[in-house]
Formats: sequence, structure tokens, C-alpha cells
Amino acid sequence: MNRFSASDAALEGFRLTRERPGTVLAWSGLYFVGILVIALVMMASLDPHFIDLAKKGQLLSRDPEEIGAMLASSLPAFLLIVVLTVVLFSVVMSGIYRLVLRPAEHGFAHLRFGRDELRLTAVNLLLFAAGMACLTFGFAVTALADTASPLAGVLVGIAVFAVTIWLGVRLSLATPMSFATHRVAIAPAWRLSNGHFWPLLGMIVLAIIFYLIVWVLVTIIGFAIITTAGGEKAVQSVQGPVAFVGFVAILAIQLLLPILQVIMVYSPLAVAYQQLIAAAPAAPPAAQPSSG
Repeated sequence: MNRFSASDAALEGFRLTRERPGTVLAWSGLYFVGILVIALVMMASLDPHFIDLAKKGQLLSRDPEEIGAMLASSLPAFLLIVVLTVVLFSVVMSGIYRLVLRPAEHGFAHLRFGRDELRLTAVNLLLFAAGMACLTFGFAVTALADTASPLAGVLVGIAVFAVTIWLGVRLSLATPMSFATHRVAIAPAWRLSNGHFWPLLGMIVLAIIFYLIVWVLVTIIGFAIITTAGGEKAVQSVQGPVAFVGFVAILAIQLLLPILQVIMVYSPLAVAYQQLIAAAPAAPPAAQPSSG
């Protein structure tokens, strides 16, 4: 059975970050602008009372019916924010896949906004909807089993979690395959991942571990910067030139971490797709009609 190197694929995020630091910085800048726009849309479209409660951390202490009414009235705004967030995420994801799968295609830091990005947005929305459906179903089934027996609830919860992980891994190649083939490729990605569950799962786990290592190192660096700059209060209030430098450095770190997470987790998927599709047996030629 054809396989790929899970460890090599999981290291792709390190390679991209090392070889394309300017590109990563450009992605961080775009992400910052995108998040800022989404935040402005959220502030303008959501119920002001709901936003005020969220800022004060009082959502959980309020009447559930009151919160439910505010959520219902803000549902169109929530859907708009979800779509905008997925669009931003898909644009960055397309840049990663373009750099790995089609490096000859340029643009601003390999970023574009066209059919590839819209297609990935559709695929990500489908996967998001499927994930929410699994989550809702899992909570409902687990709660139902828990009413019969706490042990049954635990066992059902573990089973639902395992099935959800299996489905997620089997569909993990949908985004790079949709980007590479210029079509929504949910079913083909499912077929391509057949027989490769454990290597794909190992690759994803390794990629997450590598990102956590990076996160810990960056957090330690950030703590050292804050300490050198005079402490958290000095950095937040920008007291003096050293504190200003520390403030800028911490802001840069906060902008880089989300992009590093996307790169570390999703670039291995592109490499896995690349290796698996190259190793897949070619389709047999169509039979030619007999001439005699």
C-alpha cells in the first residue's frame, strides 16, 4: 500500500517559516487587517447589549432566555461574521497551498482572491457545518446516555469523540485537493485518504506538537521581553522607549502566532496530498473499441 512520510510532511511548517519569513510576515499583516475589519463589522452588527455583556464577562450569569433572545436577533450578524472569518482563513490557506503546490503562481505574497479562494471558502464552510453537526449530535447522544448511566455517558462520549476524529482525518485532504484540482473534492479526498488514516493522524498530531513547541518558545521570549521592558504594566502603558520597543515586539508576536498555527497545521496537509497523489496508481486506460 502506498504511504507517505508523516514526519517529513509534519515538518513542512518549519520549512516554510525558515525559507519564507517575509511571506509569513506579509500573511500576518493581512490577517491583522482582516481581523480588524471583522471586529468592526461585529461591533456594528451585533446587539450592543450583547457586546457589553461579553466585555464584562456576564453572559453566563444572565438569564438563558434573555441571552437566547439576543442571539436569535443577532443570528444574521453571527452568520456574516462566520463567513467573513472563513473567507479570511481560506485566503491565507490558499497562500500556503499555492506556495507548496503551485509555487510558480505569484501574487501579493502568493495571496490572491479568486475562484480558488471562493472554492476553499465553500469547502471550509461545509467542513465547519459538518463539524458543528457532529458536535451537536455528540452532545445530544452523550447527554441521553448519561441519563441512563454515568458510565454509559462516558463510553458514548469516547465513542463519539473517536468517530469524530476518524471523520476529520479522513476528510483532512479535502482542502488541499480542492485547491489543487480546481473543484470541490470532498468525495475524492475521502477516497484518497482510504488506508492512510494512521499516517495522517500521526502527521496531524506531530504538526500540533511542533506548533505547541513553537508556542511555548515564543511565549518564553515574550515573557523575557516584558520583563526586560519593565513589566506588564509598563509595556501596556508604553512608559518610555524600552517599553515602547517591548510593546511593538509583543504585538508582533501576537500577530505571528495565529499565522504560525495555520502554517504549522495546514502546510503538512498539502505535502501529504502531494505525496499520496504522486504515489497513487494511475487510472487504467479506457478500452478501445474493436476495429474488426
